[in-house]
Amino acid sequence: MKPEAWIAIYAAIVATSALLLNFRNWLDSRPKLHLSLMVDGMTIGGGAGTDEKNLLILTVTNRGKETTVITHMVVFQMESWYQRWRIRPLKSYLIPNPQLKGYPHNIPSDVEPYKKWIGAIRDRQDIFAQLYNGTYYVGVYASHRDRPYLKLIPQRNRKLPENTESLSS
Repeated sequence: MKPEAWIAIYAAIVATSALLLNFRNWLDSRPKLHLSLMVDGMTIGGGAGTDEKNLLILTVTNRGKETTVITHMVVFQMESWYQRWRIRPLKSYLIPNPQLKGYPHNIPSDVEPYKKWIGAIRDRQDIFAQLYNGTYYVGVYASHRDRPYLKLIPQRNRKLPENTESLSS
């Protein structure tokens, strides 16, 4: 091969690498929300009358490099992967006030890079009778994306009977 061909190949490799690097930087510059869920959460010691039990506490962390706005908190019931993929829930619920007792209203809320947002759902058996059966998702809508970020609410483990002496013998 002629030296001009080697130079052209080298230039093509460098240009392609630069393009891929710019594409990766563009993807990394967007907000990236990570959701973690605390089932049967509890708050203690926030002042008089602010202790709560049986909460679903959703923590959203922005791991990206750009600020976003949390606009809604939702609970969806979806029984199949197709419903999850198409975001076509059987039942959908909007949580208008997901803040803990004694805290200010937190929707809409700016979530800056490497900051957290916390939302809470109170256990309402009259509405969410089957919340822990493995078909419900909790999530948030953000301003930078049309689809919600969702997290599966896990099935609740079976509780041991009150009289555990018979189990140990």
